[in-house]
Amino acid sequence: MKLLMMPITLLLVLFLTPAKAQEAQATAGPVGVFVQFEKLLHGPQYVMERLLVGNGGKPDWKPVCTTDKPPQSATDLISRLTILTRKNPLYEIHNDSLTTLFYERYRNLSSVDSLGTYRYNPQYLEALGVGFLDTDVEQGKRYDYRIRQLKNDETPVYHNPTTVSVPGSKIATTLKSVSYTADGKTVKIRYHVKKPRMDIAGVRAMRATYEQTDFSDCPAEWAFMKGGKDSLFLEITDRNARRKMLYSYVVFLKDFMGNETAPSDTLTLSNLRSQEELPVISDIRTSSEESYNTIGVAWKLTSTKNLRAIEIWRSDNYDSGYKLIGTASASDTIYHDQTVEPVQGYYYQIKLNGVYDRSSESVRVSGMLKASRPALIAPANLTVNEMRDTLYFTWQRADYDSHGYYLYYAASESDSLTQYSGVILASSDLSYKVPLSKLAMGTGYRWAVAAVNTSYNIGPISTPVYSEARYPDRVATPLNPEMIYHRGHAFLVWENMKNIDPNIIGYTIERKAGSEKVFKEIYVQSIDDKSRNGHEDFTVKDGERYTYRIKSLGINGKESGYSAETTYFKDIPPVLPVRGLSVMQSNKGVRIAWDAPLTAPEKIVIYRYTEKTIAAKMIGSVTGQQTEFIDKYASPGIGYYYSVVVMDAGKRESEPTDMVGVQWK
Repeated sequence: MKLLMMPITLLLVLFLTPAKAQEAQATAGPVGVFVQFEKLLHGPQYVMERLLVGNGGKPDWKPVCTTDKPPQSATDLISRLTILTRKNPLYEIHNDSLTTLFYERYRNLSSVDSLGTYRYNPQYLEALGVGFLDTDVEQGKRYDYRIRQLKNDETPVYHNPTTVSVPGSKIATTLKSVSYTADGKTVKIRYHVKKPRMDIAGVRAMRATYEQTDFSDCPAEWAFMKGGKDSLFLEITDRNARRKMLYSYVVFLKDFMGNETAPSDTLTLSNLRSQEELPVISDIRTSSEESYNTIGVAWKLTSTKNLRAIEIWRSDNYDSGYKLIGTASASDTIYHDQTVEPVQGYYYQIKLNGVYDRSSESVRVSGMLKASRPALIAPANLTVNEMRDTLYFTWQRADYDSHGYYLYYAASESDSLTQYSGVILASSDLSYKVPLSKLAMGTGYRWAVAAVNTSYNIGPISTPVYSEARYPDRVATPLNPEMIYHRGHAFLVWENMKNIDPNIIGYTIERKAGSEKVFKEIYVQSIDDKSRNGHEDFTVKDGERYTYRIKSLGINGKESGYSAETTYFKDIPPVLPVRGLSVMQSNKGVRIAWDAPLTAPEKIVIYRYTEKTIAAKMIGSVTGQQTEFIDKYASPGIGYYYSVVVMDAGKRESEPTDMVGVQWK
């Protein structure tokens, strides 16, 4: 249940530095793809087209939308926001008075960067005409978009954001529970939010009755709040929790596109008032006691204070029909049910009778008394054959008492065998089929069978057999290559394709430098690189342009297509002149001095001229570490002027300093 959206954004703006708006950027999620055209408000109208990537054949660009003119009034903006709430369940129903105030602010702004937290809200960006939420996309597909201004010229200029995959990826923000309170009516849990984001749009809380039900959506209220040292906390309030129940909670955060974070840690708690007198049932389980022909029902309590008795209830049906079968004292921890039949399922729950109150039912647990006849013989002659994308298993009967068989498998020789099939009833045709489509690519499996007898005891497994690994015909192409300028060299990164295609074992990086016509291979990842999605190129030079592309390498030697290209270029820094040039007479000649540069150059050259010379004359040079030069050949009675030029290791020169004169007497 949502509380208020505005407090979320106002809180998050305290923690995050506003990022510079990007032109033509696309963000994908389960709701759709949001494309932001640019950051200019009151700007031109746009036409947006979409292309399904990997569809084969000639590119089929389809028109998606033509933007309206920017809103002309607060009423127009309110109408647009109202209509847009139908497109995305995460959009907010706006407040008309706040929207009117927002419109007055928007009229005097030129860039979405000045909109504060609203620049992260797709609902407002689309209403202002600088973005569009495309909901007509299919999950599991990849799309390209292109945008152009709505003009009448014949050669439109397109802007292309990067390719996006629907439904997007998880958010890096994480949640960790730090405290909770429960008073028998309301449960409140506080979570610490790590790596908060400005585009958080909602919270999904899930709850499960401990050891009884699966997790389901919980109608909890939620709100964000600021903590100490610039920390951010989320608090959820569950007003629908039953008293004296044990619950488990887990929470997710959502962005505006429906992408979620990883789940928070699972918190299990008891919803009790502080003055509750009854203890909590922290554990209940059953055991088969074949030597006594009974089923043992054992439990653990948080305490036995003010507890008079423990009631044991049983039924043949999980959902109903429970009857009281016995009572135990407060100090007991186990009850033996003697009125049971072997190999028949029963369901148990317990209730606590206290001095002041009586508990509700505990969770339900199943119990069965095992039969006594052991299963001793393993199935023989297990074989496996692959035909028409199917594995066919056959074996021989284990024993006359065999009720059925279980097929087991393991992904490697070191892994333990795990049950694959349900019970395969014993018949004259002992066989089983496994479609290869249900098995993971690139994995060879170990298989075995074991018999289960009429006493439902499972015997030893057969001698194992092995199926060969299968590999795909192609691997995924690297997505979204990006260049990062890192400490004077090129740092190429791209999406971690192992999350998309686990059969990728590495990448090949190719580069084209300067005027080169073809790409050259500069690096092939080894097994020690562990398929990392990045490469640092230390061989780049300033002033030269480099173009990069990547392809994936598969387990079976297959290669992907090339990724999109990305470039690296860094200007050559200028050679700066020296500062603080001074000239004075000395007993050794004319002394020329200057301030030491921050970075020592290759050398410093000194020029001199007089009023009678036409051009300056080089009279000497010193290393970049020196800060003075003595002109020993100056003659008395002549006015001299001096200038200094800095030269780097590449023979590039700085601008000469202004001339500084001295009269040599």
